[in-house]
Amino acid sequence: VIIIVITGFYYADANVDRISPASIASGQEPDFTDVTIGKRSDEYKAVFGEVVRAPARKGKNITNILLVGMDKSTGESSARSDSIIIVSVNKKSDSIKLISLMRDMYIEIPGYDDNRINASYAFGGAKLLTETIYNSFMIPIDGFAEIEFSGFSKVIDTMGGIDIELNKDESFYLNKEYRFNLVEGMNHLTGDQALAYSRIRYVGNADYERTERQRKVLVTIYTKFKNSTIKTIYEMAKEILPLVSTDLSTMQLLDLTLTVMRMGTPDIETCRIPAEGEFTPATINGMSVLLPDIAGNTELLKEYIGY
Repeated sequence: VIIIVITGFYYADANVDRISPASIASGQEPDFTDVTIGKRSDEYKAVFGEVVRAPARKGKNITNILLVGMDKSTGESSARSDSIIIVSVNKKSDSIKLISLMRDMYIEIPGYDDNRINASYAFGGAKLLTETIYNSFMIPIDGFAEIEFSGFSKVIDTMGGIDIELNKDESFYLNKEYRFNLVEGMNHLTGDQALAYSRIRYVGNADYERTERQRKVLVTIYTKFKNSTIKTIYEMAKEILPLVSTDLSTMQLLDLTLTVMRMGTPDIETCRIPAEGEFTPATINGMSVLLPDIAGNTELLKEYIGY
């Protein structure tokens, strides 16, 4: 979504300085100079033992951007990462892929005890989350972009809403919980409705379908942007860009923009980690978690991205 927005922005406005990335909130970026690796819990070792993996080679053909959807209440100094998605752009294969990282994965967090992956964001923001992903799956992350849920709703409303097909259970749940007036089948969702849809967890296959819904919304947004005129994208970009926080530089954003333009804005492929059959449900310290097969998921992730 960010890539498509910036594409229109650069084409429509020669003054690229207007696309300066928003600053990350203070206190969310820890110093990793002397970081220590947390100890694997006995519960984890009992299932998978010690895991040894080779890091993916960082190359010029693949760019991985971490997208984080934040659930931050008024007055809170830190936020929970409700949505964690890697956007992988592969120049060699001309592909864009979305990989959801399920928030209940129980993995190693550098400098802390093992915990759910979204705890790393609460502990140290996007930088610690990035470090955690690399530490577990050996996949380099080239930058991150964050957006709070209130900003996500505004993005959808700025676009004029999106069309999403709901099944019977989804429409019933949303109408009951939020007093919406939605129907089974295709619906034109507002920002608040799209956000509520993205966060459904108690319909269908729990968090597995929730991450699928999030990817479905992002693909729908991407499709709507890529089919819009440059003038429309430019107008939306002026409203949307201030809602996003990122550590990407102007040149990095421009490089991503030109890459997607050259690729011809392809369709997006999606998946989730841990993959089916590559994890074990468990209860640790009173938490319901997913113990991922680190070695197995790492290899699948590398293969899917194209390393």
